[in-house]
Amino acid sequence: SLKSKALTIKKIITDQEIVSVKMMRLALIVLTTALSLCSSLDVNEKPCMRAKHNNAHATFLKRHLPDGVPKTWDQNVWNALLRQIKTCGRPTQSFFHENDRERVNAVCTKAGGKQHSDNLCISKEKFSFVTVRVNVHEGLCGIKSIRNESKHIILGCDEVADACRPVHFEGNPNDLMPSNNQPDCGESSGSNSRFKVAMFEIVLVFNLLALIYIL
Repeated sequence: SLKSKALTIKKIITDQEIVSVKMMRLALIVLTTALSLCSSLDVNEKPCMRAKHNNAHATFLKRHLPDGVPKTWDQNVWNALLRQIKTCGRPTQSFFHENDRERVNAVCTKAGGKQHSDNLCISKEKFSFVTVRVNVHEGLCGIKSIRNESKHIILGCDEVADACRPVHFEGNPNDLMPSNNQPDCGESSGSNSRFKVAMFEIVLVFNLLALIYIL
């Protein structure tokens, strides 16, 4: 009858809608898991692990310890440097002078740094460095400000060419200081690693249970 055919068609449509909803939920779970995995793999979980990019330290030096860092506040001179190293698109940039190179590298050692979080280490001593702010919206490498700062620096530290080297400069807007309760940079931090592994396993179990429930 027409009524039974209509009911059959309605049931088919309903079943298709249910399948569509399940597939959308499944896709969302897969996407969430993928993003979680990408996030966890983006940086090393502790300092002095092998760098993910062989040129990481060279890139750090180019951005923060290039040749010819000006010893003047003349914006034209700084503008020329930024154009030379091609960093006009970076809104906030921090620079050290050449005579601080060894001290900067030492932050990634037991002598110069304390572990902070993930692959970050914070210096045991304060550093003096220059922060340049660029108006990236102008497109002309326009400098908004140049100022000297003095604070403990936070660096990403990875193993490059068999040595633990700085690969990233992390801002320290809250003027944080190293904690004596934290291990020195380069020392084992197994408890932190085990915690991350445990959290990762919990996420995987949760996703598995969600899949079983949906399907």
